Amino acid sequence: MRRKINLLLVALILIMTTSFAYANMGTNESNTFKQNLISVYGIHLNSGKLPDAPEILYGEQKKVDGLDVTDITFSSFDGQKIPGEVIYPKGFKTNIKYPTVLVFSGHGEMEELISKRESYQHAGGVGLAQKGYLVYTMENRGMGKLAKMGDHLVLDAVSRLQGGSWYGDITTDALYLSAAVNAIPYVDKQKIGTAGVSTGGALSMLVAALDDRVSAAYVQGYLGTYEKTFTDGTHDICNNISGILNVGEMWDVGNLIAPRKALYVNGEIDHFHIADAQVSYAKIKDHYTQLGAEGNVSLLSPQGVTHEFSTQIAADFFKKSL
Repeated sequence: MRRKINLLLVALILIMTTSFAYANMGTNESNTFKQNLISVYGIHLNSGKLPDAPEILYGEQKKVDGLDVTDITFSSFDGQKIPGEVIYPKGFKTNIKYPTVLVFSGHGEMEELISKRESYQHAGGVGLAQKGYLVYTMENRGMGKLAKMGDHLVLDAVSRLQGGSWYGDITTDALYLSAAVNAIPYVDKQKIGTAGVSTGGALSMLVAALDDRVSAAYVQGYLGTYEKTFTDGTHDICNNISGILNVGEMWDVGNLIAPRKALYVNGEIDHFHIADAQVSYAKIKDHYTQLGAEGNVSLLSPQGVTHEFSTQIAADFFKKSL
């Protein structure tokens, strides 16, 4: 009897040791991919360390659909002043902590998230603030208030001279915004989400992958594969990150978010085709399942939805996730 117990103990120890080894191997592979991802995108982080919080400067105020909206600026890695907006929920008070969403803009101007409901971004930032969220947005380099910097493809070409990319630069800007928001006293640090469509979806996914202070990521009109989605000739070439396929695939980015909550949305008639999204999602779902968190990730393809921001779907997701 004692011999049987000893054998069971040995077997249990072997199982535990093997499980720990596999888990450790997975963590090491994840960390290696993260560092490679930072490198190929040209994301400006010192030894992979997230930036310290920059000071947010507040500017002009306006009303949009009955909500207070304030201009903000913050300095990024190269001293560039990045414009943004903060949208306050109705009845906002500084002594209350609010669930907060960083809503990133796609190709176009940040104002499409604020007042231009007719745009493909459908004033999604204001829409989420109307649901009770504190919302922060920022302008992408080469667009909107930063159009004076030059076309974003020219900025991309210049960044590539040093092994970077336009995406690397704006992802860094987004990480600086995330750092700033995490230092604000009325932000609920346990309830921070990211959201966006198209380039905004890419930023939502990348920021959540690199900053584990993000609790939930809403990614619309972006999920696919680097190998197929961005080689079919229908997407802006800024998406083609030099060397990305040498280090991994888009599902590896999604795996960095696990086991935190994520919702991927590719509309039925989005030119980011649902078939491409399903390839990456299958890998992401499998990873979540291995972590015992399969309920934390989903993929939707709503009927009749094209390349656009679905505010209500995002709001429903954050209501459950934040």
